[in-house]
This record gives sequence, C-alpha cells and structure tokens, in this order.
Amino acid sequence: MISFFAFSGLLNFVVSLLIGVLVYLKGRKIFVNKLFALNAISVAFWSFGYFFWQISSEESSALFWCRFLMAGAIFIPTFYFHFIVSFLDLVRKYKRVIYFSYCLSVLFLFLNFTPYFIKGVEPKLFFPFWPKPGIFYHPFLFIFLSFVCYGWHLLIKALKETKEKIKQQQIKYFLLGTGIGFISGSTNYFLWYDIPFPPYLNIFVSVYVILISFAIFKY
Repeated sequence: MISFFAFSGLLNFVVSLLIGVLVYLKGRKIFVNKLFALNAISVAFWSFGYFFWQISSEESSALFWCRFLMAGAIFIPTFYFHFIVSFLDLVRKYKRVIYFSYCLSVLFLFLNFTPYFIKGVEPKLFFPFWPKPGIFYHPFLFIFLSFVCYGWHLLIKALKETKEKIKQQQIKYFLLGTGIGFISGSTNYFLWYDIPFPPYLNIFVSVYVILISFAIFKY
C-alpha cells in the first residue's frame, strides 16, 4: 500500500497532466494558454518523480528520482513568471528578465545531476530517503521563491489597477490558486534544512492548476 505522501505525488501528477493537456487543446493558438500548459506539465513532471521517490526502496533509486523531480521543479517558477507577465501584457517590460530566468533554469538543470545541487539522500523523520542540498541548491530556492513572490506582487498590483471585471475575477483565482499551490508545495523544503515539518500539505499542490485553469475556461 502506497504512503500518503506517495499518493499526493500521484494525485498531483494526474490532475496537473490532465489539466495541462486540456488547457493546451482548448487554446492551442493562444500563447498564454501554452505557457500555462507548460507550467502545469512541469508540475506534473515534478509530481511524477515525487511519487517514485516516495516508493523507492533503495538509496540509488531514491537519489535518481529526487533529481528527476527537481528537473521539473526547476522550470516551474520560470514558466509561472512567463505566464503571469504574458497574461498581464508585460512581456516587453520584462523581456530580459524572462530570458534570464530561462538561462538560469537551463543552468540549474545541468547542475541538478551533480552533487553540487543534490548531495545525496539520508533518513529524515519517518522518511528513509530525503535529499540533502548541495551548494547550488540554495540560490535555486531563493530564485524560485523570488519569481513566485514577484509574480504574486504583479498580480496584486494589476488587481488594484484594472477596471475590467473579467480580468479582476481571473486575477483573484490566480492569486488564490498560486497561494494554495505554492504554500502547499513549499512545505517540502523544510526537511531539506532539517526543520521537522513533514509535507502533509503537498496533496493540495494540484489546487493551483485547478483554480487557474478554471479562471481560464470560465472567463
């Protein structure tokens, strides 16, 4: 029988993959939809690796799946930020930042398969294999949180300034979905730094893609 944490990864994978594909098929000619689909697929990729990491019975297998899931996590903030600035028609203003974020993601992707990103795995609380951060994991986490928080800042600013009712409703769903999804997902980072807080909220990560896709389809 799979654990609660493995199930959370599997649930997030199925929901994120289905919604990502659905949003793409419903608006394959709309660039913003494509970006959200890529964001959802990144979450699905991360969740797929998360599931197999949680059911791993050997150290080598657990380390492989930890690096696999991080390959998806690395691109989540990049696609998220690109999606937000595209939705808000701010691409021209943040063009260089977008390019920079993609370059950083590619760099971290290469580093991901070295001990400089993930040193290895070790027992933490009731988890037999939990990843240990390498020296480059720390700047990645800082950049991840920075892009997410700044995207949230742009949404809040736009909510105050826009007069369009439809756009206001979309932004409210985006803020709610982002808040629930990223706060839930961030509970995975505590054990990386030996803070004894298990990621019970991880199962709510898929709420992020559900609410944003709802806002896209409804409005």
